[in-house]
Amino acid sequence: MCGHDGIHRGHEVFHTGPRVRVEKISPSVYLIRVDDERIRFFEALWEIPEGVTYNAYIVTGPERIVLIDTVKKGFEGIFLSALRRIVDPRDIDAIVVQHAEPDHSGALPRVLGHASRATVYAHPLAKGMLEGLYGLRIERFKPVKDGLELSLGGDTKLVFIQTAWLHWPETMMSLLEPEQILFTGDAFGAYSVPGVLVDSGNPEVFKYYIYFMRKYFATIIGAYRSWVTKALDKLAGLEPKMLAPLHGMVIEKHVQEAIELYKGWAQGRLDRSRAVVVYSSMYGAVEEAMERIAGMLEARGLEVSVYRFTDAERASIADVIGEALDAGYLVVGAATYEAHVFPLMDYVLGLLCSKASAGQRVLVVSSYAWGGVAARKIAEKLGGCGFNVAATVEAKGRLPDHALEEAVEKLLSTGPEQ
Repeated sequence: MCGHDGIHRGHEVFHTGPRVRVEKISPSVYLIRVDDERIRFFEALWEIPEGVTYNAYIVTGPERIVLIDTVKKGFEGIFLSALRRIVDPRDIDAIVVQHAEPDHSGALPRVLGHASRATVYAHPLAKGMLEGLYGLRIERFKPVKDGLELSLGGDTKLVFIQTAWLHWPETMMSLLEPEQILFTGDAFGAYSVPGVLVDSGNPEVFKYYIYFMRKYFATIIGAYRSWVTKALDKLAGLEPKMLAPLHGMVIEKHVQEAIELYKGWAQGRLDRSRAVVVYSSMYGAVEEAMERIAGMLEARGLEVSVYRFTDAERASIADVIGEALDAGYLVVGAATYEAHVFPLMDYVLGLLCSKASAGQRVLVVSSYAWGGVAARKIAEKLGGCGFNVAATVEAKGRLPDHALEEAVEKLLSTGPEQ
């Protein structure tokens, strides 16, 4: 289906060629956004039929012109064409690399070939990363310390804020003063190709967009949630008027809401009105039980999302991780397979542990033909990584209704911590 303002969700998206868009988002800042609707798997791992954008920014000060980040390799040509619509690359004085990952630095070698006088500003670790990634030598490099200021003339300046492990060790943010625009790197980014470049203030659009912010947070930053809290502590008191991330739309009208969302996701705040049901089923026994459980949860007023791995359907693991991040309840089902947990579900469990565990209450469901071990192993794995296993139910073949009813009651008997 298609969501608000051209934000796509689901697997029905028709992919077209790359598009680059340029917009002046403040008196001194231009956004260059490349829309990647061809991509299927972000980092060759996460399913994103909704696509993704790569954002870069030009800041024009009274005395200096600064480029903040570039775009993914393969888009250098359209990026340089867009850049030339704003400035002559030869006039760029500084290039800020907030994150060395290739989806943001892939065009850097081509840009440096044209911006010959530019000095690269980045975390001290970034120089070796960039030179290693691209086989180049960066002659003009300024290692950035926390709090370093780059004057652009008059009272205009960039203040650099090191925000390690969001989600690489060299990640940082940049605050443009006095406009109070915070360039946030991967933080506050999102999957999807929004129809608008800057948050328009429409609450329904932003509410829908949160799905893609949460999915991005869980899959890309979820393993580093303690570092998110540290970064937010450093940002306290800055009062940015705009958040300018490297993916998704620029956030202007919902800045504080976005910051609160990040706080909640980092701290493990859970929504007790939501449940995620995820299962694998080879021959239908687990599937039948899980669909009955989903109906029981809905009958009790919960919003239920169901993700299936069967012979006819394979769910998006990225969406599972994203929805599980702050759902109050998780129901996991899998059969025993060769004296272990069904392999695909075991893989999903590992990702849930590393990316989304926050004390969610869990119901484990399993079925077997001659020897059941999956329920115990799933419970041990999830219980050992921070989930709260409230109940398990396992049977030879079909799972009886009364057992499922009892398990659901145990799951819901005490709500998760807020």
